[in-house]
Amino acid sequence: MTAAPLLLECDEALRRGFGHRPVLGRHTLADSGLFDDAALGALIDAFPRERLHALTMGHDPERPDENRAVRHDGIAGAELLDAVREGRLWLNLTRVERAAPPLRALVDCLYAELARALPGFAPDATQATLIVSSPGALVYYHVDGPASVLWHLRGDKRVWTYPALDEHYAGREALEDIFAGTRHEYLPFESAFDAAAQVHDLRPGEWIAWPHNAPHRVTNGNTLNVSLSTEHFTAAGRRRARVWLANRYLRRRWGLAELATRETGVAAALKVFVHRLARVAGGDPRPPKQHQASLRIDRGAPGGLAPLDAEAPA
Repeated sequence: MTAAPLLLECDEALRRGFGHRPVLGRHTLADSGLFDDAALGALIDAFPRERLHALTMGHDPERPDENRAVRHDGIAGAELLDAVREGRLWLNLTRVERAAPPLRALVDCLYAELARALPGFAPDATQATLIVSSPGALVYYHVDGPASVLWHLRGDKRVWTYPALDEHYAGREALEDIFAGTRHEYLPFESAFDAAAQVHDLRPGEWIAWPHNAPHRVTNGNTLNVSLSTEHFTAAGRRRARVWLANRYLRRRWGLAELATRETGVAAALKVFVHRLARVAGGDPRPPKQHQASLRIDRGAPGGLAPLDAEAPA
C-alpha cells in the first residue's frame, strides 16, 4: 500500500468539528481494488468464520428484537455475496485488518492522514470491520463503545445521528453495559427521536464520523452496500471508558446510582482506582454478550434463509 493521500477533503470546518459533531469528508478507497466482488469473495473464503457475523433484520427501526443471527458455515465467499445481494443480510467481518495485511496497511494510512489533518488527534490503536449488506437492509439504533469512522465504498445509505451522552437517547445503565461488553449495542428507539437527528445520505467515496458514543442508525439504498468501519482508541476515550466502568461497578456492587460522569479530577481518579482494585480481586465479573444463531443461509428457501432446525439440503 502506498502512502498516497486517501483523504480528499478535510477543510477547516471539518477539523473544528471532528469529535464534536457529525462531519463528512471524501476518500479514494474504492480505487484500491480491494472491495470489488472478486476481492471480497476471496477475502471471505480466507477469513476466519468465527469472526464473520451475519445478521438479518425486519423493516421497523423500532423493533430491534427482529435482529437475528444467521449461520453461514460452508457457504463460499462468492455464494455468500450473492445471498447478501438477493436477500436481507448484514455481514460484519470483524478485526478484518488481522486477516488481510493490505487492509491493515490501508487503515494505518487512513489514520496517518487523519492525524496529519487533525491537530491533537493521536490514536494509540485502531481496528476495522468490513461491512457488506443487502439492498434495503438496516442497522437498528445503537451506540458503539469505541469512537469510529465509517468509510463508505459501494452503494448508498442513509445515516441518522443523535445527540451523544444524552440520557434521553441512551440510558446511563445501558451505556455502562455497552462499555463493559455485557450487552449488545442496540437501544430502545422511538420515531420521535428523529426530531433531534442529523440525517446524512452517504455515497461511495465519502466518510462520516460522529461524536464518541453518539447513537446512530442506518438504512441502505436499493443496491448492495460495502463500507469499512474503523475504530480508534485514544487516551481520552480510554479515560471515558474507565469512568463509566467504575460507575457501573459502584452502582451494581454498592448501589451508588447517578454518579457523576466527569472524566477528569480527583473523584474520577478515585472511582477508577477503586474499580481497578475490584477487578484485580475478581470482584467485577462481566459475562460476555452472545449472538445465538436461529437461521442459516439456504438460497432455496424463501428470502434465502431457513430455520436452523429445518432439514438441510442433501
